[in-house]
Amino acid sequence: MSVNLREQKIISLDCQSTASTPFKGHLLEIAWAEASADEIQQKSEPEIHSFLLSLPEGEKIPSRISRMTGITDEMLKNSIPLFKAWQLIRSAFEGGIPIAHFAQFEQRWIDNLYTLYSPDNSAPEILCTREIARRLYPGLPRKGIRAVSGYLGHSMPEEKRAATHVRANIVIWGKMVSDLEDSRVTTFKQLYEFLRESPPIHDSGWNYPMPRHRRLSLPDVPGVYRFLSKGGEVLYVGKASSLRNRVNSYFTKRKADGKTLELVSQVYDVSIEQCETPLEAALLEFEIIRKLHPPYNIALKYPCGKMVFLSTDLSSCSTRPGSGFRIGPIPEGSPALLMNDLLISLLEGSIPDPDLLGLDYHPVEDGALEEGFSSFREEYLSKGSMSMEAFLSVGKRLWLRRQEEVTPLDQIQETVEVINSERVKKHLEWLVASGSRDIRQAAWFCLLGWSAIEWNPLGKEKNRVLKIKAGRAVSAEWVLPPSPMELRTPDLKSSLEKQHLIDSHNYTILRILNTELRRISVSGALKQIYVRGDHPIARQKVSSLFRFI
Repeated sequence: MSVNLREQKIISLDCQSTASTPFKGHLLEIAWAEASADEIQQKSEPEIHSFLLSLPEGEKIPSRISRMTGITDEMLKNSIPLFKAWQLIRSAFEGGIPIAHFAQFEQRWIDNLYTLYSPDNSAPEILCTREIARRLYPGLPRKGIRAVSGYLGHSMPEEKRAATHVRANIVIWGKMVSDLEDSRVTTFKQLYEFLRESPPIHDSGWNYPMPRHRRLSLPDVPGVYRFLSKGGEVLYVGKASSLRNRVNSYFTKRKADGKTLELVSQVYDVSIEQCETPLEAALLEFEIIRKLHPPYNIALKYPCGKMVFLSTDLSSCSTRPGSGFRIGPIPEGSPALLMNDLLISLLEGSIPDPDLLGLDYHPVEDGALEEGFSSFREEYLSKGSMSMEAFLSVGKRLWLRRQEEVTPLDQIQETVEVINSERVKKHLEWLVASGSRDIRQAAWFCLLGWSAIEWNPLGKEKNRVLKIKAGRAVSAEWVLPPSPMELRTPDLKSSLEKQHLIDSHNYTILRILNTELRRISVSGALKQIYVRGDHPIARQKVSSLFRFI
C-alpha cells in the first residue's frame, strides 16, 4: 500500500466499555473522527462523532467505570442501540484507515460487532499508534495515550471519554507523520514494514521533555513546585523540603510507578514558589491544589466530605453543632458514626451488616464474619457489658497498638483478596481504633485551629512562629529564643464558635498541619504550641498527645 501518509484519510477511533473484553462486559461509548495528517497539521478541527450505547436490560454501569469515565446510568437515556452503533461505524470505516491507541482493545470490540451483525465479513485491521510510539520514541518513559499526547504537546482531561481520546489520537497522528518522515517512512507500505520490526531496546536513561539543566538549576530550599505541560497547563503540584532534590528525584529513578512515569513523560517545565519552611510549603501546596485541581493530584484535590456533630452517646448526628451535639467536627464517612451501632451489636451478640461495616471491598469467606465478630467480642467484651466511655477506651488502646503494626490496619484491603475471620477481626479493630481517634482529633482540631506554633526548622538560630486562625495560617515570623513576642492565640473563641467555623476545607488543612507537626515533633524541632490564650503546651506533652491522634 503505497498511499502517502500525509494524504490518506484516517479514522481515529476509541471505545469505552464496562469491562476489558466482550465476554466480561459491554460496549459503553464509541467515538470517531475522519482526518488526514495534512488537515491535522493545518489545524483543521475534524468533526468528532460520539455516542453512548444502550446496555442490556437490567445492566448497570459499574461504579468503578463511572468514576473513570464520568458516565452515569442517567446519561444512558440518550444512548443508541448496539446495532445502530455498528451501522454507523461500518459506514465510517469506508472513509479511511482506522487507527487507535492500544488498538488491540478497540479491535476486540469491533471484531465482536462484526461477529454479531456481519459474521461473513471481517472487521478492518486497526492501526496502533502505541506500537508506532514504541518504535518512534523508545526513550519515552511511558507509551500510553496520555503520556504520548502530552509528550507531543496535547494535554488530556482526567475523565476517560471516547471523544477526548479520539481528539488526542488525532494530534498524535499528525505529529507522528512528521517524525516518521524524518525516519524515511512516508507511505503506509513503509509504515507496516516499520511496524514489523521489533521495538528497539532502550537500556539507557529515559528521554524527558524538560531539559536537565532546568531542574538542576532549582534552589535547595523549601517550597511548592508545579509541573507544567508544553502548553503551560499545571499537571501536578507538590511540596518539598528541598525543591532541587525533590524535583530531580522524579527524573533520576528509572524504576518508578506507572503514573509517575506517565506524568514526567509530559513535563516540559516547572514553576516554583519558595517557602520559609517545609510546614508552610505543605499548607501552600493544599491551597494551590484546591484552586487548580491538577489532573495528577489525587489525595488533596477533594475535601473529606461534609462535617457532622455527634451526640454525647454517639447515637445520633447533626450537620450543625449545638445543644446535644457537642462532639465534632467529624467527617461524615468516619467510623466514629458506627461506634454506637457496633457497641449495640456487641452487647446483643447480633452480627452487624457487612455493608454497614464497609466489608464489601473483597468477598468474605463463609462463616468468617460470624467467627471474626465472635473473636472480637470475646477479647474486648469479656464481661458482657460495656459503657460507651469504656468502648472508646478500647479504641484508644487499639490505636496505640496500631502505631506498632508493621502493616497498618487501614491498608488490609490492599493486601488480601478474600476476607477471612482474622481479617474481619482486624477490620473491626480498625473501625473502633479509627472512630475513637477521630473523636479525639475533633477536640484537638478545635484547639489547633486557633493556635500559635513555635518550632526551630533546619537548625536555625531563630525560631519560626506561625499563627493559625480557623485552620489557616494568618502570620509567620522569625524570632530569637526565648520568644520576645506575645504568643497569644488569634481571636480566642468558645468551643461552639470554633465548631461552627471548621468546615471540610479547614478540617483538611488541620489534618495537613497536624501531620507536619507530628513530623516536626519527632525530629525534636517543635518548641511549643499555644492553644488557649498565652498558655503553651510544651513539646514533651505534645509528643505524647500525637500518639493518640
